[in-house]
Amino acid sequence: MMGNALLLAVNAAVCMLIIVRLFTYRRRGAQHRAAGSWLAYVLMVACAAVVVRIIFGQYTSVDWAETLLNIALCASIYAARGNVMHVFRGPASEPVIGDKK
Repeated sequence: MMGNALLLAVNAAVCMLIIVRLFTYRRRGAQHRAAGSWLAYVLMVACAAVVVRIIFGQYTSVDWAETLLNIALCASIYAARGNVMHVFRGPASEPVIGDKK
């Protein structure tokens, strides 16, 4: 049971890190894309729901694989400096989600 409590704490912390990085993203000249804004919003709401449910004891079981996936998502968001379009776009030759060509 102690391992599960540790995984819950790590999962909550990682979700908070994702929220903080997405919330503090600055465009710095990057083009605004509505799809990217909505994706960031949905990710923040989903991560916040996980954190709130853990705090209030409704999220009682977490798997190590889920925690590793959240850590990987967090690392990729930080590597992209909070720009979710950089995380989820394909190769440069492919259009970005929401692009009109």
